[in-house]
Amino acid sequence: MAPLADSLKILIVTPTCLPDPTGNAITAHRLYKGLIARGADVRVVSASDEHAPSGFRPDVIHALHAVKGGLPACTIARETGAPVVITITGTDINIDLLRLEGREGATALSEAARIIVYGPWAVERLVKLDPALHGRIEVIRPSVDINQEGDKKVDLPAGFNFLLPSGIRRVKDPVFAVTALAALRQEFPDINLTVAGPILDKDEWTRLRAAMEGREWVSHRVADYKEMPSLYSAADVVLNTSVSEGLSNALLEAMALCRPVLASDCEGNRAVITDGVDGLLYRQGDEGDFIGKARQLVQDGSLRERLGSAAAEKAAREYCLEAEIEAHMKMYGEVMSGR
Repeated sequence: MAPLADSLKILIVTPTCLPDPTGNAITAHRLYKGLIARGADVRVVSASDEHAPSGFRPDVIHALHAVKGGLPACTIARETGAPVVITITGTDINIDLLRLEGREGATALSEAARIIVYGPWAVERLVKLDPALHGRIEVIRPSVDINQEGDKKVDLPAGFNFLLPSGIRRVKDPVFAVTALAALRQEFPDINLTVAGPILDKDEWTRLRAAMEGREWVSHRVADYKEMPSLYSAADVVLNTSVSEGLSNALLEAMALCRPVLASDCEGNRAVITDGVDGLLYRQGDEGDFIGKARQLVQDGSLRERLGSAAAEKAAREYCLEAEIEAHMKMYGEVMSGR
């Protein structure tokens, strides 16, 4: 079915927007950019806005995050009559839907015409939570779209640099990176760690500051999205220490920029990285396994080069923007026709 791109009006409801370098903000911007290029009329609103822009009647409302985006999207849908599509990102399926907030998230999902997830494992988890969702879930692989050059140039300290691109939240476990690298630094005293991302959880920020105290080789910066390409390029290794992930935009960005990655083996990361081929995975929470694989990366420049090259090839081959947008356009057309 060919979607009516020139007349299609899409309202994207997102918990966060750029310049905040959060996953939802990056996803919203990527979809906006791709859909506009296809001729659609697209507006992006914050989840705090429970109304469509004045004079704009969307054909489809696309929410990011079941709870934070889904609930306000359903409110707008009741006003406009437009069908709702919800993309399950990461925290919502791994954490929020398993807690009390899940009651609200389940309400939004029950009203959605289509639910988009990033991999088959997410389909299984959703159907287990609510068998009634079966038949409305669709897997659309996300893409990576990052300016290779970047708009802002930044430097990292002299030495061997690990970069953890992450919002400060418990689920991202930045303290693990600090304590594990502190042990490795006894062997390699030129190691540095930069944590780059917004402070989203004050309690976790308190924990991270305590872990950073007296360790001048660890730094935090609330990086602008336009700085990220430069930060990736300056890093020797990019980390992901998450307890759980949907599918990390930061991980895909690092891979697209030919950076070797070391990531926890949670489901979302395993969906992207083939261990030893285009990145390294360590057992989540296992400091010894992390240190062993980080040591390999510090010592072996040819390994870093091989992993980075394979990562860039995979990102270009399997996570392209055109394929992601094409799948969304087809799905919007089906939703509008009531299929």
